[in-house]
Amino acid sequence: MHELFINDVSPGYQVGLRMPPSNSPVVDVTSDDMACNVGGSKVPSGVKTIDAAEGDSIKVQWDNSGHPGPITHFLFGPVDDASQATGIGAGWFKIDEQNQVGGKWASEVMQAHNMTHEFKLPTGLASGEYLLRSEMLALHSSQTKDGAQFYIGCSQLKITGTGSKGSCGPTISIPGAYKADDANIYIPNYYNGFDASTYKAPGGPVATCGGKGNAAPAPAAPAKSSAAASSAVASATASATASAVAKPTEAASAPATGSDSDALPEKFSIDEFVSWLEKKASA
Repeated sequence: MHELFINDVSPGYQVGLRMPPSNSPVVDVTSDDMACNVGGSKVPSGVKTIDAAEGDSIKVQWDNSGHPGPITHFLFGPVDDASQATGIGAGWFKIDEQNQVGGKWASEVMQAHNMTHEFKLPTGLASGEYLLRSEMLALHSSQTKDGAQFYIGCSQLKITGTGSKGSCGPTISIPGAYKADDANIYIPNYYNGFDASTYKAPGGPVATCGGKGNAAPAPAAPAKSSAAASSAVASATASATASAVAKPTEAASAPATGSDSDALPEKFSIDEFVSWLEKKASA
């Protein structure tokens, strides 16, 4: 990789890139060079960190190559200072992968576009500095063990995002995630029955960012307002009171006795009944 474009704007030829000493590939998947190529993990890197934002379009340009294979991209971070990050070990996550398009390898597609490949930074990234790792894997010698050739380039980005740290996954270790005898690295039948249409590049699936771990909690069920609750209590109290008053009144109903002036009304209250008894007792 020799140039990087953010939304089609280049910071300059080789600017922001950790350039290797040569175009030779890495073939030992256990080597620390798998992270950012030969010399790419030396820190401080002395490389400028380029501003970007989640969702931005990223375009990389590589030297011309006729070797067949996929292209993938990974991020490492966020870190406080990308120039001090070696990239060796855990913390990488895949953000882009192209294997075949219409029966053509990604490398062939790139040749038709001036050896460029374009993709977008995911949304949900945490703000901070990152290493961006571009990997072209040449499979023309993959029929022999350690024959697959990894062409790797790392750049430094300062990304503005809306996510939180650790929100992108799954993550992998480089080196560590790749094994020499993985079926997508060592392909004994590459020239004899290999079905390239089912091929998936190394490094696991493309990560998702800003997922369940950062989701807002589900809203609680709405509580009744205090006014509604008070109304319900008042209504129930009024109903119970009315019922209590009504029952003794009805139970105390009795036919009138004695003279009309001393007779109880057909319907009377408890107080009226007590008063009537007191009058009878004093008569």
